[in-house]
Amino acid sequence: MSQAKLLAGACALAVAAVAFGALAQDKPAAEPTPDWAWPGNQPAKPADPAKIDTLPGSTQKIPETGVRDLSTAVDWFPNGHPAMPAAVKGGVQGKRACGYCHLPEGPGRTESQDVAGMPADYLYRQLQDMKSNLRTQMNPKAGPLANMILTAKAWPDADLKAAAEYFSKLKYPGPNHVKVVEAAEVPAHRPNAFVYEFEKEGAKEALGDRIIEGPDDFERFELRDWRVTFTAYVPMGAVARGAALAKGDREKGLPGCETCHGAGLKGTAFAPPIAGRYPTGIFRQLYAFKSGARNGPTAGFMKPMVASLSQKDMIDLAAYVGSLKP
Repeated sequence: MSQAKLLAGACALAVAAVAFGALAQDKPAAEPTPDWAWPGNQPAKPADPAKIDTLPGSTQKIPETGVRDLSTAVDWFPNGHPAMPAAVKGGVQGKRACGYCHLPEGPGRTESQDVAGMPADYLYRQLQDMKSNLRTQMNPKAGPLANMILTAKAWPDADLKAAAEYFSKLKYPGPNHVKVVEAAEVPAHRPNAFVYEFEKEGAKEALGDRIIEGPDDFERFELRDWRVTFTAYVPMGAVARGAALAKGDREKGLPGCETCHGAGLKGTAFAPPIAGRYPTGIFRQLYAFKSGARNGPTAGFMKPMVASLSQKDMIDLAAYVGSLKP
């Protein structure tokens, strides 16, 4: 029997256990929409057609208009990755480039999800789900997801499959790409470019039950430098609570995450790697399963898993998963 079938059987048993546990619980009260998980944008200044951008460590010179052009991947290091297929590279009028948001190296950004090293079949399934409206925009502020759905619908299936194969062969950055910091207070920040921009001055504020995540160098982030690192501020004790939940919680009817995602949550033939990925992104996916925004063929495995989770539980799980080595 193949590994995928074995894992599918294991997950099916886990789902049955969760479903049984969920039946025994009272239906929890509805929680408010976690708008903090979808930071907004600031009005952008028009691109200067005469300005040429450069980046430390790169020999490329790219017009500012090119850095702002969603139809073409911003490629600062053309020798650092394989040749990009059409949908990743872009340059086709009327179609957004996958490499613009996810970057040619594939680590994505806090607002756009990481795709490097994800199984090709998993990536292609998600694109098909978006194309057929099985994955929907879960929040009016989720602008990047709306762009992703438009992108999936614009490109032919063959191009989407080629993009999935391309990203699956890339390596996700090492353990220092995302730093998870437990804190009672978070530095001054503002929503910008659909992430949080940390400001150099200003009073701290209570974090509460949120994840506030953003790039450590916003200027390089805006230039779409894949090497930029990120910091995610999470509530005190979140990592330990998330670790306990990830092992399984009988009261909540939750099996261990490793049942499907494998040892160290580094992925299997059935489920994608999630260790060391953006905590905000992990939270959004858990919330999407629970809210019904993700309804693809494999979403049925996750829906019972999150049925009894509160938003605080999801924050804790996201904090723990993000703290692991990828």
